[in-house]
Amino acid sequence: MDMRAISHANLPTDNELESKVEERTAELIKVNEQLRREILEYQQVDKEVRFLQRMTQAISESSDFQSALEVALRKICKLTDWKFGEAWIPNFNGTILKCSPAWYGSNQNLEKFRQLSEGFTFAPNAGLPGRVWASKQSEWIYDVSTQEETVFLRQQFVKEVGFKAGVGIPVIDNNQVLAVLVFFMFESCEEDKRLVEIVSTVATQLGSLLQRKRAEEAQQESKNRLHAVMDNSTAAIYVKDAYGRYLLINQCFTNLFGFELEELKCKTDYDIFPHHLADTYRANDQKVLEAGTAIESEEVVFHEDGLHTYLSLKFPLHDAAGVIYAVCGISRDISERKRAEDALRSSYATNRALLNAIPDSMFRISGDGIFVNFKAAKENNLPISNGEFLGKHLYEVLPSEVAELTMNCVQRALVTGEVQVLEFQFPVNDNLRDYEARIVVSAENEVMAIIRDITERKKAEVDIRKSLEKQKELGELKTRFVSMTSHEFRTPLTTILSSTELLEKYNKKLSDEKKTQHLHRIKVSVKHMTQLLNNVLLIGKAEAGKLQFHPIAMDLPKFCRDLVDELQLSSGDNHTIAFCQQGEYTTAYLDDKLLLYIFTNLLSNAIKYSPEGGTVNFDLIFQPEKIIFQVQDQGIGIPAAEQKQLFNSFHRASNVGTISGTGLGLAIVKKAVDLHQGEIAVKSEVGVGTTFIVTLPLTKTGIDN
Repeated sequence: MDMRAISHANLPTDNELESKVEERTAELIKVNEQLRREILEYQQVDKEVRFLQRMTQAISESSDFQSALEVALRKICKLTDWKFGEAWIPNFNGTILKCSPAWYGSNQNLEKFRQLSEGFTFAPNAGLPGRVWASKQSEWIYDVSTQEETVFLRQQFVKEVGFKAGVGIPVIDNNQVLAVLVFFMFESCEEDKRLVEIVSTVATQLGSLLQRKRAEEAQQESKNRLHAVMDNSTAAIYVKDAYGRYLLINQCFTNLFGFELEELKCKTDYDIFPHHLADTYRANDQKVLEAGTAIESEEVVFHEDGLHTYLSLKFPLHDAAGVIYAVCGISRDISERKRAEDALRSSYATNRALLNAIPDSMFRISGDGIFVNFKAAKENNLPISNGEFLGKHLYEVLPSEVAELTMNCVQRALVTGEVQVLEFQFPVNDNLRDYEARIVVSAENEVMAIIRDITERKKAEVDIRKSLEKQKELGELKTRFVSMTSHEFRTPLTTILSSTELLEKYNKKLSDEKKTQHLHRIKVSVKHMTQLLNNVLLIGKAEAGKLQFHPIAMDLPKFCRDLVDELQLSSGDNHTIAFCQQGEYTTAYLDDKLLLYIFTNLLSNAIKYSPEGGTVNFDLIFQPEKIIFQVQDQGIGIPAAEQKQLFNSFHRASNVGTISGTGLGLAIVKKAVDLHQGEIAVKSEVGVGTTFIVTLPLTKTGIDN
């Protein structure tokens, strides 16, 4: 057989070849398409990987949490071609979402939407951010502008801007939502799951990065706060390791001792303080290390101006395993306080000594009138016992009028700040005693009342006033006495002098009758002067209490008639003394000498002060237990304003004119009546006359004296 014929017979036809070529070409095209898709996928993956790498680096390089968010929003928008990105973060207690400062917008027209969004907050399940926060799942919205306002709370604003599609993606770390990222574009579109998946992957990595960034930020903030607190503290703060080497100091420590931290590292107290002080510091550190708890102690520190006292609080620092590795100390200079305490103790001792030396009672009273405390006087002469008043109100303890006066002084003292002085009386053992209260502000809304018993002082004041009145009276008596004697002695002395001169010069020429007249004048003048002196001596004895009272049984009618007869002889024809007795006769026990003083003066005055003459009525009236004498004249009378002074020594009424008199008669009468324990009264009218009424007891009072 021809081989060529056989081979040729086995060769494919052209159609078969073409068909195989087409099949192979189709296979190659399919392979190439698959390869191209794989290359595109690889390129996308490579792009995403590079994106994640750049994102990671950018976030790592961000200065804080908000800056990292802003970087993420910007890069995601540029990767996905979204036009606006924002972040919502939970508040500090996780109750609402707040708008983060981080955002991205593709143009400036989005600034208004951003500003409007800052006023919003989202609760869980409220709006797009709230639903994503609550579900922790991404949510895509085909067209936000068509949503109900209950579904998309900012629906009105997105219409104005022109947003359409929107998506919310949570940023989660350890199942905790750190933020919700929200993006918008200007076209409506269906959900791109690949895009959401990429962004979710980014968000997942972003969560761990952001959490780390937030932790770093929190750590730095904590460190900054620690340094701020330490450096702004007025106390010296330091940390020393278990060997006493300094690890940390604050600014106050630097200012006090002039050492910077680098200079102190690896140095101990023995390197910077005298050894005897360093021994104390180290011993206190060791107590903390051994006890494992805080210890407070006072330490003396050497300064350039001398030794200062510091109050040091030292406590241990533990590592993660609970092992003590250092001691922290906070030391505050209390030198001024120690000096103040010493001064206060000294002042307290001084004040206590002064208070103990004050002999008065002292009470602390609150502004609303409550007794708070007290200190009794040395004699403990309190008007009330302490159990009766502590914790009680003034009105519960003191008489109402005293309580009211005291409360007024308390209020005035609190308002004015001035010392208030009050005097009052308080019954003690059924006797009224006088007290003086000095009320002064002692604390806020509180006063101190210093109470002094001034009963004896008051008595002394009364005695002094009486003594002053007596001295004044004696001065007035002296003045009246000088006035009286200068007048009453001058007239008889002048008479005596003139009569003796006439007798001396004209003795031989004067008749016996004239001589007798001059001698009578001298005798009368001497008798008058003698009577004046007797009256002065008598009132002196009476004032000194030396005038004696010797009552005897008397026949009063006879005594009165004898006295009337004697005075009638010397009174002349112009006056008539009419005696009248009334009542049943009774024997009376009276002092006849004093009785003679009384009625000689009263009857003589009645005659003397009736210059026109007339009748003087002298009545004796007997009653069962007393005797009444009544002397009535029709003379010049006594002015009503002067009747109260009639019985004062040397006092004479202003209307006596030239009628002579000493002003002692009625004073003697009053003393004599008083010795009889009787009474004397006067009724008088100027120009009509005067009536004196003397009432004496009939009893034998004083007969044995």
